[in-house]
Amino acid sequence: MNEAALSEHDLAIATLVELYSEIPPPSRLVTGHFFSGPDYRVVRPDGVGSWCLIFTVAGTGEFRVGSDRLELRRGDLVLVPPGIEHHYGTSATHWETWWAHFQPRREWHTWWGLPEAVPGLRHVRLTRPSETDRVVTAFDRLHRDAQRAGLSPVSGDDHAPPVDEDVATRLILNGIEEVLLIAAHSGRRKGRIIDHRIQLVLDTISQNPAKPYTLDSLARLTHLSVSRLAHLFKDQVGESVMDVITTLRLARAAELLVATDLSVSEVARTVGYASPHYFSRQFAKRFGVSPTTHRHERA
Repeated sequence: MNEAALSEHDLAIATLVELYSEIPPPSRLVTGHFFSGPDYRVVRPDGVGSWCLIFTVAGTGEFRVGSDRLELRRGDLVLVPPGIEHHYGTSATHWETWWAHFQPRREWHTWWGLPEAVPGLRHVRLTRPSETDRVVTAFDRLHRDAQRAGLSPVSGDDHAPPVDEDVATRLILNGIEEVLLIAAHSGRRKGRIIDHRIQLVLDTISQNPAKPYTLDSLARLTHLSVSRLAHLFKDQVGESVMDVITTLRLARAAELLVATDLSVSEVARTVGYASPHYFSRQFAKRFGVSPTTHRHERA
């Protein structure tokens, strides 16, 4: 496909998605399918509050993190953690992508580590048609679910019947999980296997993120030095141990706020925070809303 070959329908999609190019609230699940021309650029010096997943279908794009540059072409999947400074855009005549902003399920952290292409940016290149076709199909399906629930812009003549937002959110996350599983499997096939000691840490903190873990206690568990554990974990997972623990605690808190009648203070204690005020600040920083607002919005 070249830029001149884009249909009016394709350009309409690009125009609609451009309206959604502002940074979405961290708690909002948003998806899209984007055809961009040569002048497309997004600059985010502070990153975003959610995770961002981008898959290149055609053309070429690029990501820049500081002075590092990563060129993207068909089959490239990029996962950007929250708070990572970056900018991206088309590097030639056009760039076609599927993308999603989301908050991950807690259990994903035990298996979804992808290699770092540049500092803070995870990347895998899918080369098998069976993988790339399945990823495109998964994105198309999850994006239609997002449109039906009003979570992403509707384009063209798509008049699919509406669906409950909670049901749609579960379906969309299922689709994102499918994409990430394909990427993780591809990484393992190419020799990217998580060290068994790092996997032990991931399994341990995922099973009970509320425990008062320290680098010292986890280092003793793995028989590694503190510095070696910290370095190996960051290299293989892409985040620090304490950042992953924070993510798991806040994800569990978000679940409890919706599924239980526990007070904010009780939720804070349950997920490992002694101070409800500190918990609320951390929650708002991650999800963009207070715990109370999150509960009311999801009720």
